[in-house]
Amino acid sequence: MEQAFLYQNPELRTSQKILLAVSTGVDSMVLLHLLKKMGSSIGVAHIDHQLREESKAEAAFLEQYCKEHNIPFYLKVWQTPTKKNMEAKARKLRYEFFSTIMEREGYNLLLTAHHGDDQVETLLMRLVRGGSLAGHAGISRVQPFAMGKLIRPLLTFSKEQIYAYANEQHLTYFEDATNRSTDYFRNRIRLNVVPELKKENPQLLEHANQFHQQLIWADQLIQKSLKENLNNVATDGACWSFAQSVLPVETGERYYFLTTLFQQITEAQELVVSQRQLFSLLEQLEKVSSQWRFDLGDAWQFVRRYDTYFIEKKVEITDQEKYSLNENEHCQLSDGSIISVRKNSQYKPSEGFQILLPVTVKFPLIIRHRKAGDRIRLTQDLTKRVNRYFIDKKIPTAERDAAWIVEDASGEILAILSFVNSYLSITTETDRIHYILDYTLNKAN
Repeated sequence: MEQAFLYQNPELRTSQKILLAVSTGVDSMVLLHLLKKMGSSIGVAHIDHQLREESKAEAAFLEQYCKEHNIPFYLKVWQTPTKKNMEAKARKLRYEFFSTIMEREGYNLLLTAHHGDDQVETLLMRLVRGGSLAGHAGISRVQPFAMGKLIRPLLTFSKEQIYAYANEQHLTYFEDATNRSTDYFRNRIRLNVVPELKKENPQLLEHANQFHQQLIWADQLIQKSLKENLNNVATDGACWSFAQSVLPVETGERYYFLTTLFQQITEAQELVVSQRQLFSLLEQLEKVSSQWRFDLGDAWQFVRRYDTYFIEKKVEITDQEKYSLNENEHCQLSDGSIISVRKNSQYKPSEGFQILLPVTVKFPLIIRHRKAGDRIRLTQDLTKRVNRYFIDKKIPTAERDAAWIVEDASGEILAILSFVNSYLSITTETDRIHYILDYTLNKAN
């Protein structure tokens, strides 16, 4: 085993400082023994999760072991373990601790004792739970981590080989009784499924590692083919957008394009899109409608606005957003824009949006968002539904929803800010101007 271990992990034949994550189980104690025999510059990191009565004694044993062998020892005690989502939180705690030690003490490599059986279990669990191609790939032997790399050098070895080596070397290790509990999904796979598969084919672990590598290569090929598409996605960190021409034509290519894009967004915003949502979105993309929204959950949406797609947070517009204005009054709208009404003393054109009104206008003016049935008079003989006006002008849905309607006390719509004024406003006969409504956009919009 020692010769195979050295041959399969050339990264360890270096002078780099190595941090080992050791739990005192047979896997990590074997890994510690192998590295110690190599004479590597190593340190040991251990987490006492305080979930079992034995954990304190195991931590004390490992600390004494490291002291006797002159190995730096780093201990983290989980002071407030939780039962809710415990596995995920414990994993997060571990890797944050490992990262801190690496950066503080100058370790280049982090080693964990995941082995071939762990690989099979992970592949089976992810297959059952569903996910993307990359997500099904299992456990990587080498990957970037903190200031260096995370390496799992025992992935080609079976649990049986590890036990055999530990017994041959007379190593001390501890068995975690919870590993026999069927309360955990991984344990049910480990105890009930994997042994039967090994009976069917003794080469199961080798085939699992080959399949893992094939999935990695396939994902790399996909990423390479989609590189140009992904480079044409624009983002400011809060919104992602791309043109229709960037979206691949074939459904399969679209799937992998969106999967990769959502993975990138997840790293920045923790947006999680399920496979069910992804396949539903692919169906939506086939529709000919030029504008639509697709709910992604957690206040996120995928939006088409004519020839551009957006992944963005929802903007909630409520019916309560209504403002009343009399002459010589002003107010700030919910989007930060300023609106005011004044009498005309001497009319001067403004850089902002203006409505010029006659003395006959009926106060108070109401500032609100559009609603069903709204109509605006565009000429003496033509009135048009506000919604129809937006459609004719190809105004994106989000801009339609955010637009402000100016209505007088009689219910006549005077303007759609800042798109169009009604026929009731004055455009050329400046001597008839009695009131001026000024609308100044928020510069951030």
